Amino acid sequence: DYDAVKKILDSNQITDLDDIEYGSQCFDELFDYYADEMPYGVQKARTGMPDEWIYEKLCDLGLDKELEQKQDLAEHYRWKGMI
Repeated sequence: DYDAVKKILDSNQITDLDDIEYGSQCFDELFDYYADEMPYGVQKARTGMPDEWIYEKLCDLGLDKELEQKQDLAEHYRWKGMI
């Protein structure tokens, strides 16, 4: 699960989960990936929102923390290079 989802994020140059926009290429790929697992009511946005459901799945995989750590590290090196 993790590797397949990470591949989708990487192929769409996603560095922050907030960058996944409803209706974007990345969202569509994630929606397709999770289609069999996502409840029908959520897929149709009747009992929940698909983007929120997907976001929760990505957090469950720890991708929110991993991407945040990479951003923090990049920011650290940016600051270090400026001094």
